[in-house]
Amino acid sequence: MRWAPFPEEKLARLPASVVLADRHGEPLRVRLGAGGLDCRPGYQPEPEHWIAQALVAAEDRRFWTHPGVDGLALARAIGQNLFFGRRISGASTLSTQVIRMMEPRDRTLSTKVIEAFRALQLERRHGKREILAQYLDRAPFGGNIVGIEAAARRYFGKGAGQLSLAEAALLAGVPQSPARGRPDRHPARAKRRQAYVLERMEACGFITAREREDAFAQPLEARPGNYPFRAPHFCDLVGVPARAAEGATVRTTLDSEVQRLAEGVLRRRLSGGAAEGGAIVVLDVKTGAVRALVGSPDYRARRAGQVNGAMAPRAAGSTLKPFAYALAFDRGLVTPATMLADVPMRFRDFDPRNFSLDFRGWVSVRDALVLSLNLPAIDIERRVGQERFHGALRALGLSTVSRPAEHYGLGLVLGNAEVRLLDLANAYACLARGGAWAPVRVVESPDPPVWKPMFSSEACWLVSDVLGGEERAMDTTGHAVDVRLPPMAWKTGTSAGLRDAWTVAWNPDIVVGVWVGNPDGSSADELVGRKIATPIAWDLFRRMYPDNHGPWHARPAGVVSCTVCAASGRAPGPNCPHRIEDWSIAKVSRHEPCPVHRQGAEGAWPVAVASFLNRRAAPEPEEAPAESVRIRTPARGSAYRWMPELEVDAQRLALEAASDRAGETLHWFVDDRPVGKSRPGEPLFWPLERGTHQIVCSSARGPSDRVQIAVE
Repeated sequence: MRWAPFPEEKLARLPASVVLADRHGEPLRVRLGAGGLDCRPGYQPEPEHWIAQALVAAEDRRFWTHPGVDGLALARAIGQNLFFGRRISGASTLSTQVIRMMEPRDRTLSTKVIEAFRALQLERRHGKREILAQYLDRAPFGGNIVGIEAAARRYFGKGAGQLSLAEAALLAGVPQSPARGRPDRHPARAKRRQAYVLERMEACGFITAREREDAFAQPLEARPGNYPFRAPHFCDLVGVPARAAEGATVRTTLDSEVQRLAEGVLRRRLSGGAAEGGAIVVLDVKTGAVRALVGSPDYRARRAGQVNGAMAPRAAGSTLKPFAYALAFDRGLVTPATMLADVPMRFRDFDPRNFSLDFRGWVSVRDALVLSLNLPAIDIERRVGQERFHGALRALGLSTVSRPAEHYGLGLVLGNAEVRLLDLANAYACLARGGAWAPVRVVESPDPPVWKPMFSSEACWLVSDVLGGEERAMDTTGHAVDVRLPPMAWKTGTSAGLRDAWTVAWNPDIVVGVWVGNPDGSSADELVGRKIATPIAWDLFRRMYPDNHGPWHARPAGVVSCTVCAASGRAPGPNCPHRIEDWSIAKVSRHEPCPVHRQGAEGAWPVAVASFLNRRAAPEPEEAPAESVRIRTPARGSAYRWMPELEVDAQRLALEAASDRAGETLHWFVDDRPVGKSRPGEPLFWPLERGTHQIVCSSARGPSDRVQIAVE
């Protein structure tokens, strides 16, 4: 009506909270509405929901048929009140109660007339289910609880649509007297009101007598639980947006199950006190969505629990190397079999060393990346161009690499810049999805990500293939083992001074990033990536793929097989004695001729490599013994790492020896204990044990050999 239009704007106004929820709608955190009220609108009542039936039975049995005012109830109320001379019953409907809660007024006769008029308007403008939803969103349920969704969550820890018959009948009786009928403070009164509601439901034909009896007999303990406080570091990062509309449920990208797994793994792995801080990030490769983010082992820890390790800038260690190699693959500079120099070099005031403090002389790209060797990585960075590498890191979202390229120098590829775990994991997601980058997502969106091409799918596959091969077990444990892992690639990193330990692992679906360290930046001997961070990533991967079966990257059509010289990794010439198969990128990878086996220059190694090898070579004995046994593996002085999370059978060391007499029986001893027999060239497997061990191999003829190894 023009002279009294219905106030739709008031109907849309609620003292609503803003709820941060996970991707499935489960609340993570709540920001209270105006006046400190906990109101969570949006519940859509279905006719089969118990709360809808209970409310209609208790408050307005003819709700579905009357026009907003119940004439029969009104006539009954007038007759009873006149007969007794006082107010005995009322004739309020759910529609008039919505008007009353929407526009509170003093309780007078004129107020009732206005409410009846507005209720008729409401019924003409909105359907019955909308009106019922309005009531259930506005009804008081005791304390600061407004609306059935907030009440169901607070009293019973579930959504309104999941309430049982007994729970729904208990809550349906509260709005009549919310202060005195609170089921947590006045359970006896609430129980009496529940009995009334159940009786009305039976009278209306909604339930049977048996259902009424069973529901009333069901023991219930309603208590306002604590407000949800899940994934605290993630929620702190997202924030409860002030710009969100009141009553909004902000559906984040978090997966509560993955978050729970990540929290449990980090807490268990760091329970021994090796470090105060640690963080895990899990990203969905296809969308960049954050599925889990754990910023510390214990958010409530007094010293550093609230420091978000996933967002703290920390020295990157070797975690940036794969991006330099991807650029080199894309520019055709190297292939996995290309040989690089791993020899001591000095650049003005920069004197890099490998983490092992050793050098290998001549090493393939594959081994250099797997073993995270520093000198070959610097070689790759120089070939790619330091400015180009710096620009790529910035384009990958590593915003903490904020200074000019010359500030970092060649040490950038070794990790002298700081990165955040979340940014680093997202950079690796670019490799995992085939070279396209997009910002991380923390809020669900129907819009597809906007991708930015960074690398070719071929270069990304080569990096994943190198870092996902079976030899990766050697990188972590020191020996080849059946580690019983789902298909995955991973890269470790350790910052200078043993302050930060990193591992990023991935497959085509997920990226798992792990950082371990002390928030105050102090060092510890345990802070080595493959020693403390890698087992965390492995553990989480196993729990996410419990059957050890997972997806793996399909080889792009542009990655083709080629034959190269085994010594140089380059195109073989007529003088190359040994050849191997390698991967290359069609029409991109350069196939330069082998520089080692040139015409008339057999075995011409690069000058730096030849000089290093000559210095390192031990003098040959003047006369070889007539009879000999020589242990081939393990090498003298080798150090191995025993991994407690692996089964003993999965950590077996191959013992192999050569003899001048083929086929003879060789006897093996470890610390003077016999461990088995083998023949020359055939391995005997011995389960690793911690400690320093003397390994002896001998023949019945007398010749023997002895090596010493250490197992940490």
